[in-house]
Amino acid sequence: MATFQDRYPINVPGRYYIDAQCTDCDLCRECAPRCITRDNRFGQSYVFKQPETEEEIAMVQFGVEGCPTEGVGKDGDQFDWNTNPIGDWNEIAKRYHTDVSFESKAPVAPVQWG
Repeated sequence: MATFQDRYPINVPGRYYIDAQCTDCDLCRECAPRCITRDNRFGQSYVFKQPETEEEIAMVQFGVEGCPTEGVGKDGDQFDWNTNPIGDWNEIAKRYHTDVSFESKAPVAPVQWG
């Protein structure tokens, strides 16, 4: 099950988000291309637009239900995106020797995965 603290930092705030469990399988992007895309810098899917229409909601929900790692969350609307901690994705990027960096309004928490 997706964990809000482990959300990818560039998800847009709202109900849906993708977390660190994402394995870049492409399923969610295929299901909801109008709302979910890939950050090629890190090989990670993220929600770039929250679904608005019934069709978009159904497409994203299909991605939630089909995700093999359960990395698509649907409880993001229960949290304050600016005050609930987020995992330190900059630390993760350093481990993989990438020059990717992230800024977040939310407080950064110690890395809980990987």
